[in-house]
Amino acid sequence: MAGILGAHSARFLFRDDKGSIDRQTWWRAMAVLALILGVLVAVVFGLNHVLPRNPAAAEALVDEVAREHTRLMTAPYYLSLFAIDVIYLVMVLVSVCIYFVGAKRYNDLGRPAQLALILPAAIYFQIFSPILSDQILPVYGRWIVTLAMLAVLVWQVYELGVRKGRL
Repeated sequence: MAGILGAHSARFLFRDDKGSIDRQTWWRAMAVLALILGVLVAVVFGLNHVLPRNPAAAEALVDEVAREHTRLMTAPYYLSLFAIDVIYLVMVLVSVCIYFVGAKRYNDLGRPAQLALILPAAIYFQIFSPILSDQILPVYGRWIVTLAMLAVLVWQVYELGVRKGRL
């Protein structure tokens, strides 16, 4: 992976917010993280097609298997639920890596490293907007959250990937 990331190691890029990196290194690190996220999202979508769509259907599946006394049939269902949970945890860890890479780039720009938290926060707000839409966003709808997340994404890409820093 050191060849993909240039002169920097994965340990330096993804495990701490100290240090500085240039634009090219930021693009490389973000490409690696985006590839990892893309693979994880594809696996989750694939597993979601295997699972029942609503809780009643899931309960009916479990009840049917329980009636037949074949516990092995429920194992793939529960394993796929467990796999999705583990993948979500890995996605959280990848978003922490996104923060670390962004913080290093903001250090190079001479700006506060905490600004790198805005993109992962906007992405999570977008992900959870279906849950929040009934309570928090009933008037405006989810489209405004999507628009805000895209605006943050464009701003962060410009700041971190286009603006010239000290390196």
